[in-house]
Amino acid sequence: MGELRTYRDKRDPGRTPEPFGEVGSADTDAGGRFVIQEHHARRLHYDVRLERGGVLVCWAVPKGLPDGPGAPRLAVHTEDHPLEYLDFHGEIPAGEYGGGSMTIWDRGTYETEKWTDDEVAVRLRGERADGRFVFFRPKRNADGRQVQRSGARPSDEDWLVTRKGEEKARPPRDVQSPRVSVGGRALKLSNLDKELYPGTPKNAVVDYYARVADTLLPHLAGRPLTLRRFPDGIDGESFYEKNAGRNAPDWLRTVVVPTPGSSRGSDSARFVVVEELATLVYLANLAVLELHVPQWRVDPDDVPQPPDELVFDLDPGPGTGLPECARVACRVRDRLHDDGLVPVVKTSGSKGMQMTAPVVVADPGRTSEYARAIAQELARETPDDVTAVMAKDRRGGRVFIDWSQNNTAKTTVAPYSLRARAAHGVPTVSTPLTWDEVEAADDADALVFSPAAVLDRIAEHGDLYAGALTDGVELPD
Repeated sequence: MGELRTYRDKRDPGRTPEPFGEVGSADTDAGGRFVIQEHHARRLHYDVRLERGGVLVCWAVPKGLPDGPGAPRLAVHTEDHPLEYLDFHGEIPAGEYGGGSMTIWDRGTYETEKWTDDEVAVRLRGERADGRFVFFRPKRNADGRQVQRSGARPSDEDWLVTRKGEEKARPPRDVQSPRVSVGGRALKLSNLDKELYPGTPKNAVVDYYARVADTLLPHLAGRPLTLRRFPDGIDGESFYEKNAGRNAPDWLRTVVVPTPGSSRGSDSARFVVVEELATLVYLANLAVLELHVPQWRVDPDDVPQPPDELVFDLDPGPGTGLPECARVACRVRDRLHDDGLVPVVKTSGSKGMQMTAPVVVADPGRTSEYARAIAQELARETPDDVTAVMAKDRRGGRVFIDWSQNNTAKTTVAPYSLRARAAHGVPTVSTPLTWDEVEAADDADALVFSPAAVLDRIAEHGDLYAGALTDGVELPD
């Protein structure tokens, strides 16, 4: 059985959001669940935690698990953690033990090949970590002390981890982990039969993003992405991910962008920029369902540019829905036409609608100012139908025109992105609409589209959001 006394002694439940569970069932000697957390503490490292003896047995691996066989890496054995840590992600306050941001880098199941006091050999089956790994204590001198690492003081907690080559007899599950070539890029897909939506496995998600790529990619090009991952499907925990991660493939385009005011205390993050089919497939394999983009791009030298899109997010309050959003969308469209702007419109794939118009601005704050003025103008005209105020108690029976999405630190779900929702037994998609559809909208269900329906619409209409990719219009004073 594991013990959690050391874990509790190092933490104050009144000051940290970390879980304080009890020792659980000990019936996990043959294997169980695992989680790997990307931990931005004093130094970036990766916490590997294996379920065993009613707790999580843990190692902190500064460089992360090895990508392939080779020289061992340092793995510092740390105190046992409660099982609730399998789902933990968040911000540990500065000054507390382990202070910093923690996100779930990967999780899955594992099988035990060997477990002794000096060596732990396991087979991990995750989205990113998929292979055989051995944690072991370094060799000791005759007096029982560890051999000192070059340039470091030895510690009894200093283990090493290495990756082993695959055995010739592959487990049957590897049939679901094919290696494929996508646009000349070598990718390994894993756990394709895992349900990410009820009745919808990961292979269907990968297939949708592969088939919609030609239409979607122009809307993502140059835009640093915020990814929303669902490792256990939409019924499990999810998290937003900005950093591409240390193990991102070399060919993946990434860009380091300042993130002032980040809730995680980071000055910058290394975002993924999606510009080819292989990147979409790679992200779908990581159970990235939602793609969120800013309203600006980076240039070929990775320098952020001023916003090139004006957006309005129409959010229905209690007592309203998509038909009410449609009526407000038409009013916003007409007002923008007065200033020479030509917007396009889509469902959010969730509750509301979103509108985009290509613009040209020099001041990054100009789009927010303009959008706020339009929202306030319509709210003054019909205060019983529209609000420009974010407070939830002001939204009853009204549609909130969220102009604040134009803030350069915010993102909006991309057109054609899946959403973490299901309707009529299938996933929903943020779907571009014709203005005829918006003007005639009186049935919310008629404005909810599945991946198959979206692909059929593209075949019939082409890219209904292509207007967002045209040359922008200068905003009036």
